[in-house]
Amino acid sequence: MPVVKVTRAGVRAAPRQVPTETTATILPMTVDRVGQEAPEDEGPTKVSSLAEAFEQFKPSLNFKANVGDEGTEFVADLDFKGLKDFDPKKIGSREPGKRNDVADLQSQIDLLHRMRERFTVLAVKRAWENADQRKEIIDALGEFQDALRRLSGGAA
Repeated sequence: MPVVKVTRAGVRAAPRQVPTETTATILPMTVDRVGQEAPEDEGPTKVSSLAEAFEQFKPSLNFKANVGDEGTEFVADLDFKGLKDFDPKKIGSREPGKRNDVADLQSQIDLLHRMRERFTVLAVKRAWENADQRKEIIDALGEFQDALRRLSGGAA
């Protein structure tokens, strides 16, 4: 039986790079532009890297909502300078000069978890059984509740 050898010309061992200069989108892409065509006078913007895209378009989020029965305002003002800024830990942290109620809410949740853990400690359980110390704990929690009300914009 004869041996047949098949060879192909032009086959490369590694794939070629994707040509990014032929890929275009109109940015910044916002919710109100989804499903619509770009205006005729607006052309595509060429960027050669992700860092350049973040620098040129400066993506941001300005979120405002009223929550609860009282209509407390909830605001998150975020700027994204790179992919790491989309990390939930980064979103949950405070940025100087920007209002971020998500960060305030996360810090209060963390504080409540720490308080819950403290109430499982034997010394705190004993303090709770003592009437004078229980009153001090309740007063401290009342001050904490007032601070939460001030933080959320409610009346003290």
